[in-house]
Amino acid sequence: MAHQQTVATSCTFLLGKLGAVASSRFAERLAGLGIKPRHCAVLELAEPGKLSQLELASRIGVTPSVVVDMLDELEALGAIRRVPQPEDRRRRVVQLTDAGRELRDQAGRAAHAVDTELLRGLSPAMAEELRAALVTMGSGQGLDYT
Repeated sequence: MAHQQTVATSCTFLLGKLGAVASSRFAERLAGLGIKPRHCAVLELAEPGKLSQLELASRIGVTPSVVVDMLDELEALGAIRRVPQPEDRRRRVVQLTDAGRELRDQAGRAAHAVDTELLRGLSPAMAEELRAALVTMGSGQGLDYT
């Protein structure tokens, strides 16, 4: 039996409401680490140490000035360093420090703790199907932080 199509039963509405809950809980857990959810994409993408500030901004989907603010905040925590490149001194590659790797790992544990809270009512198979569906949906929208 099909459900009645209302705003409240739409995936758009439901994902938005659940996303707000997830974001709030994740932000609360990250606050103790001194970071915000927006920093997590940088911590994930900076690991290979090959992306410039401009390339990071493009991959994350923010303006260069926003990524510079995020990098300033992460640099103040000792999580990243910006390394000028000999072939182009204007180009700075963002590298994760050991402290940044630890911060990234702690953020990952915080994210998985929130996952556990949010997915409590689902079987492991359902939770994995949901995760896979969200990855597929995100990829279709150009969201890929791996």
